Amino acid sequence: MRQEGTNYPGSRSRRYMHVTDLEEFNKKEGKEEVEALCFDLKTLRPHIFEETDFKSMPKIRFLKLDHASMTGNFANVFPKLRWLRWHGCPRDFEATEFSPTELVILDLSWSKVTDDWGGWRLMKMEQLKVLNLTGCTDLLISPKFSSFPNLERLILERCSRLVYLDPSVGDLKKLLCLNLKSCTELNRLPAELGRLEALKELLIDGTSVEEIPLKGYSKELETLSASNCLSLSLPDGVGELAKLRRLSLRNCRWIRKLPESISQRGSPLEELDISGTGISELPDSFGNLKRLRVLKMDYCFIREFPSSIWRLQSLEEIHAASCRNLKGGIPGGIGNLENLRILRLRNSAISSLPPEIKHLSKLETLDVLHCDKLSELPELPSGLAIFHRSPKLKEKVSNP
Repeated sequence: MRQEGTNYPGSRSRRYMHVTDLEEFNKKEGKEEVEALCFDLKTLRPHIFEETDFKSMPKIRFLKLDHASMTGNFANVFPKLRWLRWHGCPRDFEATEFSPTELVILDLSWSKVTDDWGGWRLMKMEQLKVLNLTGCTDLLISPKFSSFPNLERLILERCSRLVYLDPSVGDLKKLLCLNLKSCTELNRLPAELGRLEALKELLIDGTSVEEIPLKGYSKELETLSASNCLSLSLPDGVGELAKLRRLSLRNCRWIRKLPESISQRGSPLEELDISGTGISELPDSFGNLKRLRVLKMDYCFIREFPSSIWRLQSLEEIHAASCRNLKGGIPGGIGNLENLRILRLRNSAISSLPPEIKHLSKLETLDVLHCDKLSELPELPSGLAIFHRSPKLKEKVSNP
């Protein structure tokens, strides 16, 4: 058992106790000053804590209680508790009067909790800002969220059997991030999501969601990540997300076209990933994305780059590997992309690179491996650090 530690989240000066021996813990004196208490029970027998185990520790602010249980009356036991990590907590909640009113972070990852878990009714969590339910596979229906009015981050990642997100999620007026990644059975988002006017991140990667209700929170949304949503249709209104900076549609096979609105003038979009989609062309207005830094479109059906793309002087990365329909020569306009660092074209049918490529002074990575139509290369930038090419091109490179 270590008592003075430096790993307590939030401060290096507060007292920290790491417990691996319960008998030693029960005998320990001076526990009233401890503010961070971590039980490592993986190597110990399952343990049930009672309120008397913590009565002499009124200053606890961080408690790690993984794979343990609690029973008894816990009224006023944790008056200062702000962070509770309780991975693997049991399905049955046997404690009574458990209401840490100062709780800010509740982490119940990999637990047996369900929507009717007893803790939801007992805990008064008006100050809660983070609720982490990662990997809670017994959760078929989400709990009601009306008890968490100040919640800012809701994490339901890998709740692989979740089929229903309670509409009360729309009451979370301060919610900044909703993480539903790998909720593979979830195919519908409640319309009430449109009331989340503060939402900045919506992460639905790997879900079965078919539609995204965008109306309402378009003012603040910065990240929309929907990779591997195989049934997703992209709403036309995505271009109306006035602050959208990152959009990932990777492997959304049913998406065949980007709406023109996505590249309207003044768009703040910085990162776009359409790899593995059915998209075959980019909008003519693509050149309006003046802030775009990263464009990923590997394994797409893109036939050519729109001429307007060479006006995107903020562009740093172009990923177009395995675009089998991408043919012909890359236009000389690529020389205008003065900030380009990465250009990946491997496994495409391009036939030439223009001489202007030598002017890309910041280019670090060029990947033209298995570009079988490419018979020779022009002079390349001297700062190139990573260069993937087919062996037959080696003798034809002037300045590799």
